[in-house]
This record gives sequence, structure tokens and C-alpha cells, in this order.
Amino acid sequence: MSHRTRESSRKLTCVGGGRYAFLYDAVVARRPWVRSDEFVQDLTLSQVLPGPNFSNLAVALGFRLGGWRGALWGGVALILPGALILLGLGALYFRGEWSPTAARAMHGTAAAVVGLVFVTTARIVPAALRGWRSLLIAAAVFVLVGPLHVHTALAILLVSPVSLWLHRPRQPVA
Repeated sequence: MSHRTRESSRKLTCVGGGRYAFLYDAVVARRPWVRSDEFVQDLTLSQVLPGPNFSNLAVALGFRLGGWRGALWGGVALILPGALILLGLGALYFRGEWSPTAARAMHGTAAAVVGLVFVTTARIVPAALRGWRSLLIAAAVFVLVGPLHVHTALAILLVSPVSLWLHRPRQPVA
């Protein structure tokens, strides 16, 4: 199997958060179209905006790279292949040609996705968490959402004033 074929099949099997890893690898690691901090900025923006995060990210990166036309093509390039694949899988399912083996194969991708998310997180964290202030905010959100089970939106609302205060512009001492 050629490198191009492996790459294409790998992209076709990407589900869940693993898509961020592929996109990061494509636009930051392999092709330096976007700096890591720009990717983190667009990823953050895509998570704050309403709608699917990955679609928002594709549109934001498309806009960064090609203006409104890039944003349009970023959205089309993301949505069209998945829609066509789902139509094909739906046709197979409703025709009764979906086997238990295929279902197990789909479940088996979960470990790969977890690994991809871990690798991407390890690459993004240094660009996103610079300094003790950012680490403090990230730890506070983690504790609120994780162990304390506070709703994510509420946790962000609670931490935002502290984050804005800690990251306020500093006046130079004259």
C-alpha cells in the first residue's frame, strides 16, 4: 500500500476528537501554513461559537488562509465527504448488509481516537498554556468540570472574570 493510499484511508477512518490531530498535523506540522498558536486560537474560537466545533475550526482556518472563499471551501470540504460516506453507509445498513464484524471494526477505532487526541493535546498544550496564569485557569476549569461536575458553560462563566483580570494588559512602570 502506498503512502498516499495509507494517508487517504487513515483520514477516512477518523472519528471524534481525532480529527483535530489530523488537521493539526496537516496545517501546522507537515505544512507550515499556520503557526501552533494560531491553530490554538482558531480551535478555541471554534469551541466558543455555536455549532459543531470541527466545522467551525475548518471554516476559521479556511478564513485565515483564504478569506471568505477559504472559509466557504473549508466548510464544503469538511461536510461533503462525510455526507456522502454517511449516505453510503445508511444505504448499506437499510439494505441489511451491515455485519456484526463491521460494527466491531467501528468500535475498535475508539482506542486510536483516544491516542490521537492524546498526541494532539500534547502538541497543543505548550502553545496554549504559557505561564502560571494560564496553568492556573486551566487547572480551575479542570477541577470545576471534572471532580466537581460543574456544567462546562457555568465553569467558563465562573473562571472568565478571573482569567480576564489575570491576563489584563499591564501598564509599563514609568
